[in-house]
Amino acid sequence: MLWLVAAVAGVVAGGAGAPSAGGASAEELLARALEVIERQSARIDELARENAELREQNAQLVRVDEELRELVGRQAEQLAEANATIAVLQRIVFGRSSEKSGPSPDSDGDDDAGAGDGGKPGSGKEKQVKRGPGARSGRRDFSGLPRFEVFWDFPGGGYCCPECGEPFTLLGDHWSGEQLDWQVIIRLVANCQRRYKRKCGCEGPQTVMAPGPPKAIGKGLFTNGFTAMLLTERFGSGRSMNSLVTGLARQGAEISPATLAGTVAQAGRLLAPLAGAIAERNRDSWLIHADETTWRVFAPGDGGGPAKFWLWVFIGADTVCFVMDPSRAGTVLARHAGIDEDTGQLLPGADGEPRRLVISSDFYAVYQSAGRKADGLVNLFCWSHLRRYFVRAGDANPAQLRRWSDAWLDRIRDLYAAHDELMAAWQEAAAPPAQGKQASAARLEKAHEAWDAAVTVIDETRKDQAKGPGLQEPAKRALATLDRQWDGLIAHRDYPMAGLDNNLAERTIRGPVVTRKNAGGSQNPGTAGTAADIWTIIATAQLAGLNPVTYLTAYLDQCGRHDGKPLSGEALSRFLPWNASPEDLGTWAQPPPDGKTPDQ
Repeated sequence: MLWLVAAVAGVVAGGAGAPSAGGASAEELLARALEVIERQSARIDELARENAELREQNAQLVRVDEELRELVGRQAEQLAEANATIAVLQRIVFGRSSEKSGPSPDSDGDDDAGAGDGGKPGSGKEKQVKRGPGARSGRRDFSGLPRFEVFWDFPGGGYCCPECGEPFTLLGDHWSGEQLDWQVIIRLVANCQRRYKRKCGCEGPQTVMAPGPPKAIGKGLFTNGFTAMLLTERFGSGRSMNSLVTGLARQGAEISPATLAGTVAQAGRLLAPLAGAIAERNRDSWLIHADETTWRVFAPGDGGGPAKFWLWVFIGADTVCFVMDPSRAGTVLARHAGIDEDTGQLLPGADGEPRRLVISSDFYAVYQSAGRKADGLVNLFCWSHLRRYFVRAGDANPAQLRRWSDAWLDRIRDLYAAHDELMAAWQEAAAPPAQGKQASAARLEKAHEAWDAAVTVIDETRKDQAKGPGLQEPAKRALATLDRQWDGLIAHRDYPMAGLDNNLAERTIRGPVVTRKNAGGSQNPGTAGTAADIWTIIATAQLAGLNPVTYLTAYLDQCGRHDGKPLSGEALSRFLPWNASPEDLGTWAQPPPDGKTPDQ
């Protein structure tokens, strides 16, 4: 267009008004040129507008593309997370436990079997003997059970010759073996108290009557043994009230659920001081295993319907304490463990000296927060919990992470083996033989070196892999968890008397979890607190090797001798397992005598 303007300008300059070769004047040419210029300018403006519109559309497409990429990324993360969850659930429902001691003989090694050694012959890892439920443990001794002899004979007694009818002579008996018989007997106990009349002329009452049964619940329908069995079955075995009612009816005893519930409530008031004494000793423990789970209360008292409570468990050296609370906050831990809620510091002991406390737990933030704030409080985090992160990572993406996961499980297995040796060496060094102190010290030092070596391998590997590119998201989460909890995980070196995991607390709280699944929960906060007290007593009795039925029966008998009142003072101290006499402990460890109370 510029050349056209230049040409027209040249013509005009050469001769204004002169006709052109084509007969058109310069003015006409100029007019035509200007018209062309206007049309070209309009076209340029239109193209500019179209270009601006296209640029705007392109920017919008870029934004949409970015949004779509972000959406696809989020969906990919959600899909990976869903796949990981599905893999975990499939393992829970269909797979073997990831914490068994060894793989099954027909396993190809892909499903790692836990912290213990195991493997195929020739692989350097010996096959472990199966232990626990279902394991072969040899012929058991049942000589302590009552023996009931049954004699079998021909109908009418004796035997006659089928030909002549001459009776055979008794030759002797043949004992074909012993079998276990299981009978549930519910009977009425009629108590008859003997009365005596004085024959002498001495002063005093003319008649006396023998003392009756020690009734813990004065006008109750049940014996103390029945009540002890009720508490053990209801809370120790996790049976629901409907299950107990059905079972009793099956044996011919039609009993109302309200009657059983009322008996539990009355027995709970008698047992409260015993549970309180156990909780007090548990608070003084320097090492506790802690865990918590949900518990439902159907009528919390505010008219709001079912409420979620929390059941906490704290395990000391010789006690187990359950705490029922509507909160999962750190205030529950602070109240039980003796932590000042304002400062977060451990309260001094009874002697006024600073306390030290070691808490073995999972990664729940309450325990971590307490460990960061309180001087003298040490967290021991659970390696079994950490191990699950690596198992789940391998399950989430077997194609890319199975080998990576198996390698991490091998490192954790080696750490467990090192800790087992460290624990054994520590126990030997704590009470060395008279002539073996030097050898015990050398073994302990070597065990510490083996632990340090296993930890160093894990530490170096986690740091190297964290720097590497392209690691899958489940693996990143597992390594991030290992990094966050590192201090509490390696603190086990200084406390070899405690296990590497918190399985003790998890297995202990499993009983109430079974009860929750069978019974649903508690009617109100009062019954929930009673449940926690009874679990405290039963779990502590089992920790001491006592039979809960025998132990509870003896306690309730003693309450009956105290006019149906809760025990206190020396009477209560007798039933604390750490204060009880060896004779009492031996008696309470046995099954309840047939038809008798333990003191008869």
